[in-house]
Amino acid sequence: MDYGTFFLTNFGTVFVFTVAIGLLAWYNRRVEGMQWFAAAQLVGLAKLILQGLEGRVPEYFSSLIANELYLVSFLLQWMGLRWFVVRRPGTSRWPWSLVGVLLAVYTCALPFRLPYSANLINIPFVVVCAASAWMLWTNAKGQFSEVARVCAAVAALQMAVAAYRAVLTDLRYIRPHETAYAHTDPCWVYSLAAAAFFADCMAMCEMWFLVTELQSELASQARTDPLTGALNRRSMEEAALRETARSLRYGSALSAIVLDIDNFKRLNDTMGHAAGDCALQALVRLLRSMLRQQDRLARMGGEEFAVLLPDATGEDALVIAERLRQAVAGLETGYEDRIIRMTLCAGVAAFDPAFDWEEMLRRADTAMYAAKRLGRNRVADWTEAEVLRVENPEAQGDNDTQLLPSGRTSFEGE
Repeated sequence: MDYGTFFLTNFGTVFVFTVAIGLLAWYNRRVEGMQWFAAAQLVGLAKLILQGLEGRVPEYFSSLIANELYLVSFLLQWMGLRWFVVRRPGTSRWPWSLVGVLLAVYTCALPFRLPYSANLINIPFVVVCAASAWMLWTNAKGQFSEVARVCAAVAALQMAVAAYRAVLTDLRYIRPHETAYAHTDPCWVYSLAAAAFFADCMAMCEMWFLVTELQSELASQARTDPLTGALNRRSMEEAALRETARSLRYGSALSAIVLDIDNFKRLNDTMGHAAGDCALQALVRLLRSMLRQQDRLARMGGEEFAVLLPDATGEDALVIAERLRQAVAGLETGYEDRIIRMTLCAGVAAFDPAFDWEEMLRRADTAMYAAKRLGRNRVADWTEAEVLRVENPEAQGDNDTQLLPSGRTSFEGE
């Protein structure tokens, strides 16, 4: 393989990947990691263009800036990988400051053609590849586990090739300008081809990350209610089947709560459906903040919700339901110039191994309607004999959803 053929082939490949990843980043702008990948590809393409102009432009551009751009492209790639697998911004600035100092020193060293000055780029490049491989491998979890591990292996191979090329440079091309004579060196050209191959593999992994991200979003949309973010009925059924099977196998407790907002239709009729949507979203946020991680909250339809409580007896569920009822009764949600207050009724039922989960949910639903008949803003429990009323001295008969102007304490007269 001669250097000219390799360069043209590599340039065409990088150009295609740059266009493809750039378009994917443009049409998926909410996926921040793709913006980093697109920037990395664009900087890498600029580096290749400068290298291709070697002999036609000053060495300052074709060598110094090209090498610096290559390091910058991998730093941008590292940021994109971090976004996908870590999902939190870096808090330390010292690595960036160190890289800035190294680039400044390299810029000053090249005109003097100091020996071994290429290490100012080679060593940081090896470190960035190693850091990428370590970050990917240690954070290979969830939906990104497979692509992160493959990407970690590619980054490790990139590190190995970069280390080999660093050693080769120090042994044969001590001063930076001497690499211009390396185009006929098989070791140099083939190692360069290996580096380009693994760079292409990394570009394919970047697109794999995006596909995995989009698949995860689609799966989440299929499992959740689009308005509130709670699980939908189908997801609740799947979770209930898993939990009832576990309860039957291990004898663990399982309970359910059915919640329904009192007189929710009045809110929609008075303030409109936008106010009702705002109230539902506020309710789900509150309930999620009070439930355990293993609990499942689902919107079953309209203003009715169900909560699945693994490892919770009927008595535990009663305590949880009462706590939720009290929290909702004290919730105030601002909407335009008014405050929305809500109350709810809750029905509780424990899982009976003699029946399926649908019967547990039906019993909880029956208990919830009994609570409404008893005066609303209440919690009721299902037993084999009857639906028992849970004492609630705070309930005042028809304590319904209210719409209050800011600073007002009642809805009358509005």
